[in-house]
Amino acid sequence: MKIFALKTVGYLSLTLGALGAFLPLLPSTCFILLASWAFSKSSPHFHTWLMYRSPFALSIQNWQQHRIVPKKIKWLASVSMLASFTITAWIAANPIVIVSLAIGMTFLLGYLLTRDSEVNQTMHRHNHELYPPVY
Repeated sequence: MKIFALKTVGYLSLTLGALGAFLPLLPSTCFILLASWAFSKSSPHFHTWLMYRSPFALSIQNWQQHRIVPKKIKWLASVSMLASFTITAWIAANPIVIVSLAIGMTFLLGYLLTRDSEVNQTMHRHNHELYPPVY
């Protein structure tokens, strides 16, 4: 039952992530990363495809290995969050909803913008280059 639920989460997240690559207000990165996690727990075959052969493979690998979010993704996510907040604030009549959303998005945006955008050169060096041997 658990594997079925994780596969369902994976397929649903992958579908939403693929749609988010084309629809401006739907994020894709978070759904693709969720799909990767779900498939890592439920379907080794599909997880391997997602990690190494899918159109999202490079983004997933950059996040998992280096916690990198490219500048383009940061910009798109920031604009999408601002647009989503503006639409919600315009539609929602409840100030608690608007304030809660503003606080949550502020923290999320802060986290996103503080992630590296490119690989630091020291990340590619081997341990012996970072820490020379002691004689």
